[in-house]
Amino acid sequence: MINFKSHEIVKNENDYVEIILYLDAGSNFLEEYSKEFGGKDNELQVHLAAQSYVKQNLPNTKFNKLKVMVGGIVVATMLGATLVAPAGNLASAAEINESNVSITGQPLAMDSLVVGTFNAVVLEGKIQSTTANIDSFNVTDPSGTGAGWNVTMHATQFTAVDDSGLTLPTGSLTVDKPSIAIATDAEGSSPVGDIITAGGAIDSGTGVKILSAPENSGMGTYTVSFDPTDALTLKLLPKDVRSGTYTSVITTEITTGP
Repeated sequence: MINFKSHEIVKNENDYVEIILYLDAGSNFLEEYSKEFGGKDNELQVHLAAQSYVKQNLPNTKFNKLKVMVGGIVVATMLGATLVAPAGNLASAAEINESNVSITGQPLAMDSLVVGTFNAVVLEGKIQSTTANIDSFNVTDPSGTGAGWNVTMHATQFTAVDDSGLTLPTGSLTVDKPSIAIATDAEGSSPVGDIITAGGAIDSGTGVKILSAPENSGMGTYTVSFDPTDALTLKLLPKDVRSGTYTSVITTEITTGP
């Protein structure tokens, strides 16, 4: 191990500053150094030890030359305050700087659902259906967890708006399987191929999981869209239908996990 017993700062008339470090004559290094005086490995050890000493003891001192001496002999010389290591050993003298960045996730987000009005129906005494559109909407996963997510669509049972208490059977309202694509200006989102889409009856109590992003997928922003002609289909059987105006509340919910 290389030790320095003292140092000296010499300033000339032209503001030329020289730092002299004096090796500890009792250090074990001197014996080893004398065996191969001036060897590259020994020079590197002296240079690195000198750098460490100056940084610890003279951190704010600007200088033009740094010399290492022992017994009146100069064993190493370095120029400038940057303390450049010998050629071929630059990596050994390079400073390591750390730079940190804090990344914070946000909750899952989804645009509000906009559903159109069903086409009016004139009963014909046979199975009929009517459809309604769903506007496209965006789903965003900025959580930074990779936990996946799912979107479930629910609908309440169709109920007459008057006080008659009339209803349409549960299972009458179905949603078509949606399409999904990476949203505009959302390049870098996870591929859409891993996201599962599905359709089915949404007024049966449990609803339908129309979108499911497995773990480590679905990270980013996506646009969900439906066929404009039959996003929602209400099936009417003659035996179940009474004339009147019916209403249902349709909602979507996004939750963590596939």
